[in-house]
Amino acid sequence: MKNNDYQKKYDLLKKQIENIGFICTGSVLSVYNTCGNSNCRCHKDKNARHGPYNIWTRKIEAKTVTRVLSDEQAQLCRECIQNIRKLENIIEEMKKISVQYIENYNSEIITERNKGKL
Repeated sequence: MKNNDYQKKYDLLKKQIENIGFICTGSVLSVYNTCGNSNCRCHKDKNARHGPYNIWTRKIEAKTVTRVLSDEQAQLCRECIQNIRKLENIIEEMKKISVQYIENYNSEIITERNKGKL
């Protein structure tokens, strides 16, 4: 593969990054809870639990941070989490192309220099 081909692949990946929206880390879960009232029906019937509550959990400076989100916020957060996963995949692909470029850079120059000698 020629150096120009690596650059073209790399540029395509850079364009994909431009189209990624907001990003965030963590996970969003929908949970049903029992309350603190022992007389509430949620203690007797699992189907009567309160919720669903959208719980966003993430790490900040090695500590777990949890927030309760509205349905709209939860959907937005899920999209942001998907976006960061896309970004991470693109970056991994960029790393692979960079390694291939570096490893093959010298061999292309050497091949071109040796063409006249053969």
